[in-house]
Amino acid sequence: MREQLLISSMFLIIFVLAGMWGIQQLNRQEKMLLQQLGKLEQQIKQVRFLSRELKDVQRSATASVMPQALSSFVEKIARSIEIQDNLQLNVLTNVQKGTEGVKVGLDRLKLDHLMSMLYQLENHRPVLRTSHLSISISPGNRQVRASFQVHKQLGG
Repeated sequence: MREQLLISSMFLIIFVLAGMWGIQQLNRQEKMLLQQLGKLEQQIKQVRFLSRELKDVQRSATASVMPQALSSFVEKIARSIEIQDNLQLNVLTNVQKGTEGVKVGLDRLKLDHLMSMLYQLENHRPVLRTSHLSISISPGNRQVRASFQVHKQLGG
């Protein structure tokens, strides 16, 4: 009887120890899965944010087409900076299909005025693209001569 009690208590102790070990393993696995879940939730938030941002960019890219002619817009900027007398515009004929382009020439210009003009063109919405910038400086009178091209996407 005593031996049976001793054997059954040993089985009970082994069973309890095995149960505790199993619970520890489950707790470790649960912690690991919770960490992975946190990382995945963060990635899902990031994907959702980027998806919204992409939709906003697509919406603004398709919705924002400049209604006025590019040359008129460049003249308007020159008038706002009060450099319209220094401005010469030539419409570009050999431009990529679906775009409009003008060559801008500016003469006897202060560097601040040139920077203001370029800033307004580069930061305009819808996006305009400037290229082929050439600047020469007159050392005596501290004025610059500049030429560059401006392109815009056509609607439709």
